[in-house]
Amino acid sequence: MDDEELKQQIDAYVARVWDDVVDDIGALVAVRSVEDPAAAAPGAPWGPESRRALDTALGIAERLGLATHDCAGYLGYADLPGASETQIATIAHTDIVPEGTGWSFEPFALTRKDGYLIGRGVLDDKGPCVLSLYAARFFKEKGETLPYTLRCIIGNAEETSMDDVAYYLEHYPEPAFLFSPDAEFPVCCGEKGIMSAVISSKEIAGGRIVELSGGTV
Repeated sequence: MDDEELKQQIDAYVARVWDDVVDDIGALVAVRSVEDPAAAAPGAPWGPESRRALDTALGIAERLGLATHDCAGYLGYADLPGASETQIATIAHTDIVPEGTGWSFEPFALTRKDGYLIGRGVLDDKGPCVLSLYAARFFKEKGETLPYTLRCIIGNAEETSMDDVAYYLEHYPEPAFLFSPDAEFPVCCGEKGIMSAVISSKEIAGGRIVELSGGTV
């Protein structure tokens, strides 16, 4: 199969499943999956709403015919077994930062407007999470065994500690290759762990800074 034929198949697949994709993104957006350490429990180390988002994503994956696994609530994954157990993987996440202020739309209800989907987590990272699962479903529908196992890892604590990834690496082998569809690639390849700022002010005689705010988190 040449690239143009594959592209046509992908376009037809996207047109056929798109409404289902949007519904599934909406199901995840409806969950306020902000980490809540005070409510942590066995099987829900990041709190009940993060657990609910993980369950929602694993439920989508299972409905799409993928082999799902819950990693004690820290995160999960969905596999499309290939000819080899060697894994080619994606990693997305279902947790979010708090919604903050200034919304013109309900943050936890998916809104379609002017060709956009609006809701907390649509871009980072619930939309890409759902899309990665549907990408695996595309290959499953083709009925051809891939040379490697395709694994969609579903993270659950990316916005805070990334201890979900630490748990995964402690208990499971690393994939041979991994790609993260997080927000708008490739910007996110360089954003983690970087912070620089220049803050200046006129001198205030006898004054001092008593508060500095950078948002809700």
